Amino acid sequence: MERIENPKARGGDSFSSTWYRFYPGFSEGFARSALSSAGLGDGDWVLDPWNGGGTTTSTATSAGLSVCGYDLNPVMIVVAKARCLDPAEYSSLKPLATDIGRKARKPFEVLPDDPLLTWLVPSSVAALRGIEAAIQTLLVDDTEYRTLKARGTDAVSDLAAFFYVMLFRTVRYVFRPFRTSNPTWLKRPVSYSARLRPSGDRLRGIFRAETARMLPRTITIREGPRAQRILKVASSEKLPLQTGSVDFVLTSPPYCTRIDYAMATSAELSLLGFGPTSGFKELRRGLIGSVTVPKAAPIVSQTWGQTCLGFLQGLYGHDSKASATYYYKNHLQYFRSLSASITEIGRVLRPGGGCVLVVQDSYYKDLHNDLPVILTEMAAAGGLALKRRNDFPLSRTMAGVNPGTKGYRASFNAIESVLTFRKASCLSAQQIDYVSDVV
Repeated sequence: MERIENPKARGGDSFSSTWYRFYPGFSEGFARSALSSAGLGDGDWVLDPWNGGGTTTSTATSAGLSVCGYDLNPVMIVVAKARCLDPAEYSSLKPLATDIGRKARKPFEVLPDDPLLTWLVPSSVAALRGIEAAIQTLLVDDTEYRTLKARGTDAVSDLAAFFYVMLFRTVRYVFRPFRTSNPTWLKRPVSYSARLRPSGDRLRGIFRAETARMLPRTITIREGPRAQRILKVASSEKLPLQTGSVDFVLTSPPYCTRIDYAMATSAELSLLGFGPTSGFKELRRGLIGSVTVPKAAPIVSQTWGQTCLGFLQGLYGHDSKASATYYYKNHLQYFRSLSASITEIGRVLRPGGGCVLVVQDSYYKDLHNDLPVILTEMAAAGGLALKRRNDFPLSRTMAGVNPGTKGYRASFNAIESVLTFRKASCLSAQQIDYVSDVV
């Protein structure tokens, strides 16, 4: 890469990037510059193993590049599909929205274990499910309604995904009373009487308004054939790709800032059918950076690098409450998953292929968690050599949300780093042993 832009700069982002805001990640402007500088040709594949809001996949699709994006959270796969919607389809959005509105008035029978009942009374849930059922009838399956948890995200086209994202926006708007000062957290009502009860007319009105707000004012049709694209639910620790099948990786791994990505999308997940007794807990535990911890702590590995091991040693010996128990296990879990994922990236990347990671440092109390250096050491063990590092200071981070942090640090600044790697043409004997042990 010749040109490195600030990942957080939002200039030049496409209209679709406003459909669904996602806290982590980078801008389309940054993604475009990274992809254009990578020297990719026809037939080359781009990968984002933590696809999140879909910036890599939508930008690569717009550039005519073949791309695969994976995420464990099905909400993000739906969002990423919507952002890849061909502009040639935009003209059909308004008439389809009108048809969905008509069909959404059909009565819907709510099941007693519907996850949306956590926040809404049954009549309100029935109205939301009625909108979803109308989307499915027109764009997914006109024979029966099933939640997307049951169907799987493969059943959803880019066009259907657009209207699901509009339904996500509706749910986010309605659930505002349960938002907290932490923008990634959603409270649950303490009693039945505290559940929300918007009318069907109001919910359908919000859906119409959100859809109208997001309809593009201008349309630019892409020229040329569309390249291949894969968007699926999968773990970054076990990618469904052949060894050496990817030419370039552009991604941002989950930061070690204890952001609960499952809770951040709990409203949308409930709409898809994930609830307390229907897969939410399992999904939450599986996400990297999860705030839940296993009963048995993961085993520390020397392959995580000296910087990581030194940080863990300092954390374990820290005098703050639960440092040697909950927080230690929480970080062990994070670094184990991160190391396994970096190994997978090294496996699927072809020899000589490039990899760009956007990462951010953080702190545990007063201990500096130098994630850029930790990732560099993990990558080196798997045959990825650091070629360039560019740092961009951040004056605002999520750390300031917790008032207890002020007892350890006066500043909540951070450094966001763009790390550019190149996979070696061949692995050393030590690296071969490392990959064999991990895989």
